[in-house]
Amino acid sequence: MKRFFLLAVLAALSAGCASDYWLGTTLPENLRTVYLPAIRNESGEPSAALRVRQALEKEIRRDGTLRIVNDERDAATRLDVTVTQYEQSAISYVSTNTQHPSEYRMTLSARVSFVKLPRAQAGETAETVLWAKEAVRGTENFVGGANAVSAKLECLPAAAEDLAKTIVDGCVSPW
Repeated sequence: MKRFFLLAVLAALSAGCASDYWLGTTLPENLRTVYLPAIRNESGEPSAALRVRQALEKEIRRDGTLRIVNDERDAATRLDVTVTQYEQSAISYVSTNTQHPSEYRMTLSARVSFVKLPRAQAGETAETVLWAKEAVRGTENFVGGANAVSAKLECLPAAAEDLAKTIVDGCVSPW
């Protein structure tokens, strides 16, 4: 009898915990075509917008929930992204000299807005914000030293990829 009671309690707890988890997306099928206009760059790093654009296109294809269209008139949604900050900070130092960092963290930050576009035939006149964040971040670590410039250039796509994953997840996850 105790074993049955214990199994019943475990089953109830499992069912309760499982109800908070989603498999896939809750984004309706009719909102899955997205227009991705030019990425704006306010970061001071000239290639940041290009790298974020490339990473977003790749992540959208990989995830498979959204489908990019080339014309806003063919889209149900629009994803506006502005790269707002490019930052590098030291995260570890040479043990014999605390003035010389040995490892850095690159952080890309962006302002994001994922909106449902109005459809005149449905009587809609205004955009509806589905998901928006003032500061979404992507990070990547790199080792400094003699080749710090080349390390930074190699690190930027990885930081952009991390940022893109966070953005796409925000767009397709439950809101």
